[in-house]
Amino acid sequence: MRFSILSFFWIIFSLALLMTGILDIIGIIHLKEYFPYLFINRFLDLPSFLIVMGGLLTNAFIIYPSKLMRSAFAKMGQTFHQSINTQKVLQKDIESIVTWSNEYKTNRLEFLRTIQDKQKHDFTSYLFSLISTNYSIDEVRVIGETSIDENYSNTHKVSEVLKNMGNSGPAFGMFGTLFGLVYMLSSLDDPSKIGPGLATGLLVTLYGVTFTHLFFYPVSKKIMLNADYNKIREELMLEGVQLIAENKSPLFIKDKLQTYLDRSYTIKQLKAENKK
Repeated sequence: MRFSILSFFWIIFSLALLMTGILDIIGIIHLKEYFPYLFINRFLDLPSFLIVMGGLLTNAFIIYPSKLMRSAFAKMGQTFHQSINTQKVLQKDIESIVTWSNEYKTNRLEFLRTIQDKQKHDFTSYLFSLISTNYSIDEVRVIGETSIDENYSNTHKVSEVLKNMGNSGPAFGMFGTLFGLVYMLSSLDDPSKIGPGLATGLLVTLYGVTFTHLFFYPVSKKIMLNADYNKIREELMLEGVQLIAENKSPLFIKDKLQTYLDRSYTIKQLKAENKK
């Protein structure tokens, strides 16, 4: 293992956030004087936020490398994204694969050349590039499955980062609450400080629980849900490319790949085709 300057920097930065929140709670510094617009509501409390986020980040940067943390932050954008791998999208993928099978049989070399240009930066292009290098079907399967598993594993690691931060939320909320209680109990001779101390202490716990159950846990689960959908699509593509390389009939390819679809959706599609 080697020393990481970047990880060290982020740990120090996160600890600084944590300590700033603590110093404000115990009355050494007064953030309200510098950022009054962040205290316009009794439920908006900058020190409580700094304690929870500083603690979560410190814990995470100690456990995980900065590169993985950067990936986790990038994945947070999926909070507002829905997976595109719906049944209709998978059905369109199947239709595309059936079309490709006809083109592959007509002119193999020309098809492999054009499909890689059309499908740039896509798992499909990668699979056809393996076919073009004359790997055997079994070798393409092994390489493709390894790529799918590795991509899924990397996404799972990112999800675990956010899940771990969620697990730590209530703990750091209680951590801040204890500081608030100590400050309150040490100020019993001044009743005017008891209320603010208790309120601040409880707000830290509120922030910790809120971040955990309304953000980190849901985002972690959503990332894995999208990863599950994406894995199904890539497995379908891998199966389709193999069937094309084996020169299976378009009808067999279509029927085989439709097993990846939800059974009720497949039956519905068959009934619609029979009515036509």
